[in-house]
Amino acid sequence: MSDVVLCLGSNLGDRASFLRQMEGGLERVLLPPFRKSLLMETEPLGVTAGHPWYYNRLIRGNYDGTPRQLLKTCRRIEKRLGRTRPEKYAPRTADIDILLFGNQVINEKDLIIPHRHILDRRFCLEGLAEIAGEWIVPGLLKPVNALMKEMAAGVKNQKIKKPVNA
Repeated sequence: MSDVVLCLGSNLGDRASFLRQMEGGLERVLLPPFRKSLLMETEPLGVTAGHPWYYNRLIRGNYDGTPRQLLKTCRRIEKRLGRTRPEKYAPRTADIDILLFGNQVINEKDLIIPHRHILDRRFCLEGLAEIAGEWIVPGLLKPVNALMKEMAAGVKNQKIKKPVNA
């Protein structure tokens, strides 16, 4: 059994509905206790202008399986909700990223844990601080709360609206 944190995102269609459906799918495979961050609306990063803003939420629970099994489950949920992968960073109905999986460090082509952008996204750090502030991030050997205090200025300036009433 491993404690895990996932990041959910949607920037196409009924974003709130897609997030609820992702949460529902994950709550069928994750075991309690569950914790959820506030719902945040975030500006897209690393893309040209014109991409819709995301709804993002982090969810924490326990998982009785491997990181690879969880990745397959996340991809099935995304596909069921209409996710396509025409290009990197394309707008999407459903996006589920594994941010943390116990104390594991994995560096494979399609699976990197801790997530490669964990320190580059303000919403990731803020959501993690909300639901897992004490977690010692593997590979970085610092708790999330310390990483929040060390957040780079460029990351601090990323735009977030919260809480979102959706």
